[in-house]
Amino acid sequence: MTDTPTNELDAAPSPLRRWLKGGAWSVLDQGLFAGANFVVNILLARWLPPEAYGSFAVVFSVFLLAGTLHGGWFVEPMLVFGAGKFESRFAAYVRMLLREHARFSVVTGIGLGIVGAAFLASGNSLLGSDFLAAAAASGFILALWMMRRACYVADRPDWAASAGAVYLVLVIGGAAGLFAMGWLSGTTGFLLMAAGSAIACIQLGYQLGVFRARGDWALRLEARRVHITYGKWAAPTGALEWVHTSLPLLVLPLFVGLEGSGTLRALYNLAQPALHVFSALALIALPAFVRARASGEIHRVAKIVGAGMGALALGYAAVLMVFGTFIVDVLYKGQYAVTTVQLAIIAGISVVAAFTGVLLAWLRSEERPDVIFRARMAAVGAASTVGVALTALFAVAGALASDLISLLVEATVEARHVRKGEKAAATEAETPAADEVGGDGAAHRGAPRGRRRVLIEAFACMPGEGSEGGVGWNMARGMARYHDVWVLTYEGWRKQIEDELAVRPVPGLQFEYVSLPVEPERFRSGRIHRRGIREQVHYLAWQWVAERAAKRLHAEVGFDLAHHATFVKYWKPSAVARLGIPFIWGPVGGGESAPRTFYPAYSAPGRLEERLRDTARKWMEQTDIVGYTAANATISFATTEETARRLRRLGATPVEVRSAIGLSREVIDEMTTVPPLDDGPVRFVCIGRQIPFKGFRFALQAFAEAKKRAPGRFLHAELWMIGDGSEQDRLVAEAHDLGIAGQVRFTGRIPRDEVLLSLRQSHALIHPSLHESGGGVCLEAMAAGRPVVGFRLGGTAVHVPPEAGILVETVAPEPAVAALAGALLEIEADRNRARQMGAVGQWIVSERFCWDDRVREMARTYAQVLAPEMGALHLVAPGTTEPSPLGTKAEEVHGLDAPAP
Repeated sequence: MTDTPTNELDAAPSPLRRWLKGGAWSVLDQGLFAGANFVVNILLARWLPPEAYGSFAVVFSVFLLAGTLHGGWFVEPMLVFGAGKFESRFAAYVRMLLREHARFSVVTGIGLGIVGAAFLASGNSLLGSDFLAAAAASGFILALWMMRRACYVADRPDWAASAGAVYLVLVIGGAAGLFAMGWLSGTTGFLLMAAGSAIACIQLGYQLGVFRARGDWALRLEARRVHITYGKWAAPTGALEWVHTSLPLLVLPLFVGLEGSGTLRALYNLAQPALHVFSALALIALPAFVRARASGEIHRVAKIVGAGMGALALGYAAVLMVFGTFIVDVLYKGQYAVTTVQLAIIAGISVVAAFTGVLLAWLRSEERPDVIFRARMAAVGAASTVGVALTALFAVAGALASDLISLLVEATVEARHVRKGEKAAATEAETPAADEVGGDGAAHRGAPRGRRRVLIEAFACMPGEGSEGGVGWNMARGMARYHDVWVLTYEGWRKQIEDELAVRPVPGLQFEYVSLPVEPERFRSGRIHRRGIREQVHYLAWQWVAERAAKRLHAEVGFDLAHHATFVKYWKPSAVARLGIPFIWGPVGGGESAPRTFYPAYSAPGRLEERLRDTARKWMEQTDIVGYTAANATISFATTEETARRLRRLGATPVEVRSAIGLSREVIDEMTTVPPLDDGPVRFVCIGRQIPFKGFRFALQAFAEAKKRAPGRFLHAELWMIGDGSEQDRLVAEAHDLGIAGQVRFTGRIPRDEVLLSLRQSHALIHPSLHESGGGVCLEAMAAGRPVVGFRLGGTAVHVPPEAGILVETVAPEPAVAALAGALLEIEADRNRARQMGAVGQWIVSERFCWDDRVREMARTYAQVLAPEMGALHLVAPGTTEPSPLGTKAEEVHGLDAPAP
């Protein structure tokens, strides 16, 4: 036989011993806090006139309504989820709750302040001043209530007790000082509790590590989600509890004046010690109930806790019946009297409250606030009917009886549900699960089932276009080869899409068109497109409408996966992120910023636009809608490493860098047949929207600088500026100022076919964008065998390797323009090298940036997300059970570089 060291036995106490130890600390904590508040109440009841104490009681009762709502939204869910979901990140979780509490407190304070101002305006200074004090104090008092309960979740009720000692000294000492100076009143009582609460909160914050903790968006959004789910029942439930406990206090003045409320509150103070103790024990028991439920021992734990609390309740009831009259005389010096009937009712309230606490802990551990809500509804029904009648007939005794009856009704409803739950659990344990017996219940989760149903959000989705519209259209059309695809897109593209599908139908592809209810027809029909800030604001509003459309469509179709394709902006939300299914985000960009040294070189409107963009990004990064999108993404793709870093800060994981753009095989084949230009006068082309960040003024300056360095060679050189935008007039003026207006051709916006033709007729593309996530025009230039000249920034640097163009550094505008000019001179002087760079660019585009490859790459991602354990795609053609033709690289798709199943 092996001896077990005594210290090891001590190190592993039994659950009962652990609960009793925690319960002792919890009772001490409640005793200290409740004792401090009890003393304040006693002093107010003892030294204030009954009417003044009645005012304090009424205001405190109204304040408790805010407290019950606060408990439902914050404290109750924290007690459940703090011991479960967020146990490993508890300090960061509490810090997040404190931030949300601050917002709640502002609203509560404003509400109580308005009520106080109204009473003051009506001439009732007593209630007015008390309400204003409650408005100022509410945030601090409620914060302390939450922090104390956080200690219970952390299994450190001793910390709560130590803060209680601090609170006790401050409040009782302050009350004594105020009384000595003749300043003790309901108003100063509230302010005194606020001061003590603030100091105790700071102490608990340091002990819990809240001030050192750092959370993330994933934690914040998950916590908000579960709190909303739980709180939508718990908060109304708390309000119902407030109704059935406060209704007698608020009704009494109708029959006997404020003095009646003061008397009821004074007598109800007798029950407060027991109620606080039972509340403390129920709180310390709740985390144990949560863990016991997970281990299947909840029934045993409930018996132990119920027996202990029941014994305490009966003992306290006996003390009240024997010594109650004496206690009232000592406390209030004869100002209030109590009858034997009233004492019996108060004793009964204490006993019923003990067993109700056990039932509440059980139900909360089961995450069943809906049952507690129904129980409280029944209690309110009893209080508002039988209770009001008893109050009207028997005054204070009737009000006390109302509370007892309400508690009995609540306990009865809760106990019935617990018994039903036990029977249902026993029945379920004897019944085999559906997925164990086959049939419809045995769906073999995770097994492949051919074509899946996919929802793609592509706000911009336009056939035959480049940029965002091309990304949306090509991704949707390509993925329809593998899955049944529904596309959520803007109504304004309907005509272009339907015209294209009428000529070249795509099996497996459907569109859901969404627009704002009040949009003008010129936008809905696609005749006019928004630009700039108007486009961004419209996109945010469209997301709100599209999210509802996505949820409706999901309810009808039942999607397996959602994918956000466009807009390609990380700092905007996605309408399909909240469907509760695997969600792929991106590729998205927008994390790139123009170098700060270039801001002075912008025009005044350009500087303003850049600063507004920077501000908008920072603000949107702080919003829940963007944070939720990031945190809820199964996988996120960023177009550049700059964007990837921002996605990770938002809480997205995993994040991979992947290009969002490509060219169709038809365009690539067409462009690669373009012969090189002859050695005549050099021609450069700039293509894109003429807006500040595109940097086209630097192209003009570089062209002028190159002409200045080699006037003979650039005498007949040309620069074509293709596109339009807010900067066009400034660019025209700049060309005149630089003396190159005769060599610069502004074409305005032209059809895409003409754009590609212009590329064929040029020697090189100048693309000096200062922050570009994609840069599709660079791929088009490379496909045409034309080198790219630009800045080594963002998407341009991602897509254009040194062998396919000349990218220069951007330390400052002047040296950057000089370097650009040198690149233009190099292109003009060494046509052979320019042709070599063009040939490399053609090969890169053909091998890496064909839309077929982009789509195939995303198809692999779909497969990994939908069935990661299978490690392979199971793709079939629309309307068949045969594998889909994947072109020349079909064999690459079926092997996902993962182990075979």
